[in-house]
Amino acid sequence: MELVDIYDAQGKPTGMVRARGEPLKDGEYLLAVGVWIVDEENNILLTQRSLEKHWAPGKWENTAGHVQAGEDCPAAMVRELWEEIGLKVSKEELIPLGTARTGKYFGENYGLRLRKHPDRLNLQPGETCAAKWVTPEELDAMAKSGELSPSVLSHLEGGYRTAFLKLIGRENSTLLGKDEVP
Repeated sequence: MELVDIYDAQGKPTGMVRARGEPLKDGEYLLAVGVWIVDEENNILLTQRSLEKHWAPGKWENTAGHVQAGEDCPAAMVRELWEEIGLKVSKEELIPLGTARTGKYFGENYGLRLRKHPDRLNLQPGETCAAKWVTPEELDAMAKSGELSPSVLSHLEGGYRTAFLKLIGRENSTLLGKDEVP
């Protein structure tokens, strides 16, 4: 059973811990993490959500997950990368992009620059079923055609789109639509 900390509307820990999946009450939030993996040519690694997933099965996304109780965000991101795609990185390699609040989640988002593509990815059964590298323009087209998980776009729009565009070398572009929420 995975335990998660509960946060208030300002993103502060409440001191309460619950089993992941238990319903949240009004004013309660969870903390999640996500990472955009980018190569030297600014291509982006996406993973496809398992068809077994309840939320957004078969949709494409960046690697992401829940922060476990007592865990900090960088440690959670390192753990999620290892669990979901078998990629071992250090906290120091993560580039902070920003925080987003969407629905019942606060999300800490990171970038990760790779000099070369991993020789092999170990996709976690039940979580991810495929992976592919896309250009920023292909990512934009996937967003427009509905191939991305809705949470990907809501998190970008919720607070760190500008930092993401800078990470992928597309500052001041119109990729991925809307400006950030102030």
